Amino acid sequence: MSAFLTKYKALIAFLILTGLSACNKPSYPIGKIEESVLKLCKNEYKLDNVKIKILGSTLGVYIPVEGLIDPDLKLNEKAGKKIENVALSIHRVITSTDMPLKFYILTARDTKTTGAEFILTGFVYDVIRVRLFDISRGEYFQRILRDFRFNPAIAGEQKVKELFNALDQNTSIAESLKPIFYPIYTIGKKDSQKIEITDIESKELSDRESLFYVKTTEGYEASPGFEAYLTVFPPGFKNEYLILVDMSSFISPVKEIVSKYFYSNNEIRERSLKDTFEQYKDFGVIGIDGFPKKDMDLGWFLSQQISRRIKSIFEEDKKLKDDFKVASSQGEIKDKAFWFKFNITSNSNQAMDEKIIFSKIIKMAGTVLHLYAFEEYESVEFINTALGEKKVYLSKKDLERFRKNEIKIDSLL
Repeated sequence: MSAFLTKYKALIAFLILTGLSACNKPSYPIGKIEESVLKLCKNEYKLDNVKIKILGSTLGVYIPVEGLIDPDLKLNEKAGKKIENVALSIHRVITSTDMPLKFYILTARDTKTTGAEFILTGFVYDVIRVRLFDISRGEYFQRILRDFRFNPAIAGEQKVKELFNALDQNTSIAESLKPIFYPIYTIGKKDSQKIEITDIESKELSDRESLFYVKTTEGYEASPGFEAYLTVFPPGFKNEYLILVDMSSFISPVKEIVSKYFYSNNEIRERSLKDTFEQYKDFGVIGIDGFPKKDMDLGWFLSQQISRRIKSIFEEDKKLKDDFKVASSQGEIKDKAFWFKFNITSNSNQAMDEKIIFSKIIKMAGTVLHLYAFEEYESVEFINTALGEKKVYLSKKDLERFRKNEIKIDSLL
């Protein structure tokens, strides 16, 4: 199927939908999207705790669920049914509206298990295409992003609050950390310190690490000999901290604490923690509030979809499943360049299997980008970390040539 034909089919679907709305008013017009989803969830499925937020062309939907996961850490059946009902409500609205929505993200978060959440991300046009029988249900299933995870920012924020609570309660665990919280534990009388968190911002650095920018108001009584500090740090002064939390370390998840103020060369100095915090990239999609952090774009969506398809290639085919093992797969697009980093090993002939691994992945990526008629990229790089960082780089033109069998895998390796 050519890119032109794909676009032609897209046009047909668009004309069908706009033709219907031209004869009849859209069932869910602009300005009524949030209200419509909420009404469907409440009236048809008795779900009255759903929340909605629209960011540009992305519809964000959040539902708290009691008991999202079972004791064996699998999605609870009742919770799964609630998620399905909310998704059906979303689909009804986005396929019968005149609002130009492109994506929807449904987040279901456990009210009992901190950070446990199920995220469903879909491209609106894929919903339309499957309803018009333009793509199969199997293909549609491959196009939806499903993530069942523990949100590191939520779990990490709880650890940050527990840390400050331990300081205020003078627990033995916090005793060794007090010198880091400069200056009140240096200049204040023992047990006089009180720290109140006034604001917390977070960024997900990975699927387990989060960085927190914490603002505080701090009170204390000056120790004898430190009264002069009261002019610089009067009780109730403002302070800031950067705190790194790694949830993969259950015993001691707080890995690093940096205070705004520090003492050096006989003088008090300060760091610009906000500037430091802003320098880190946030890899998280869902915020603490359960909504998307930003409007989604097709490049990001395809990078995530293809990274998941890389795993499915070798996990769903019975023969490949026996011969290959997928440890991980990640995807990203930056500056119009896709990169896919994966860890795939084989049980037999490494040289031959290397060709199989890259050939199937490259062909799949080219096909997906072609079927979506996505042109907003210039190159693609594939990296297998299991083969000593073996890399294959293709321009957009060469990826299309490989898809058409005009380039063979031997020339790439």
